[in-house]
Amino acid sequence: MSFFPKTYKTKNDQSITIRQVVSDDAEKLLKLKLKYLKNTESLPLLVNEYPNDIHQESDMIERYQSEKNSMILVAVFKDEIIGNIDLTGSWRKKMQHTAVIGMGIDTQWQNQGIGTLLLQNIIDWAEENQILKTIWLEVYANNTSGVTLYKKMKFQQSGVIPNFFLEKGVFVDKIIMHKEVSKS
Repeated sequence: MSFFPKTYKTKNDQSITIRQVVSDDAEKLLKLKLKYLKNTESLPLLVNEYPNDIHQESDMIERYQSEKNSMILVAVFKDEIIGNIDLTGSWRKKMQHTAVIGMGIDTQWQNQGIGTLLLQNIIDWAEENQILKTIWLEVYANNTSGVTLYKKMKFQQSGVIPNFFLEKGVFVDKIIMHKEVSKS
């Protein structure tokens, strides 16, 4: 399943590449994550809660590369990582056919179609994967652009947990969505 890298045009006609992350990306990936966590109102993690330093980030990348039901992809513009998506497969035998999605885009690159590209590529990879059957995600109920994207990509709502997140003093519901991945 080596169908990366792929090059695309964003909505503002910039050329970006979607590819699998490599260990040498650890510093740039960590920098991106800390940047979007600092400015987010739709991810349930504060910037000072992110546990990885550069060595741990590199170890995490290597762990994903060794797991058959997990993948990390990055969106790259002129050698800078501007977005990432991870598909974390369960290590538990009874759930190894499932994987959860996490995604983040540099705030300056949001609304350019990068999330759609990352999500489509991770879905394509999951559909080729011989282990995975179900991919799923969690999203803030007030993240209307995220919910719209996931519905467009045929994710189905599985449930809602009311008042799950506390974002700047306001409780926000968590929506759980899933997608069955078809095998070619």
